[in-house]
Amino acid sequence: MRKTTRSGSFFLILMFNIMLNFRLTIPGWILLILHFIIPQYIKWWYCLVYFGAFLLYMIIWMLVLWGLGAWASSVPPAPKVQNKNPYSVKEQDLPWNKTDQIENKNPYSVKSNELKKDDPSEP
Repeated sequence: MRKTTRSGSFFLILMFNIMLNFRLTIPGWILLILHFIIPQYIKWWYCLVYFGAFLLYMIIWMLVLWGLGAWASSVPPAPKVQNKNPYSVKEQDLPWNKTDQIENKNPYSVKSNELKKDDPSEP
């Protein structure tokens, strides 16, 4: 994760999260509209309770994410591990480039041009 020296204020980030999660307030708006249509069944404080629960949810979620971020940045970095991938090692470090290796004596591993030179059937 990228580390920055700039941190936003809690209130500014809370407003941004409310904008992003505005769709969660739709039931509260429906309750408010129903309060004006049928006020004897839907009281105004139902909407207030819903919006309060929404704000409480947003604040708790932001605190959880802030705590996880603080915990993740406090963990020490992992130690360096030796790279054992043969495809990402430098070419001079590969085991088949060592000069102290035994020469391959397999006759079927010779290149095709060398076989043509030794082939007596060709003129």
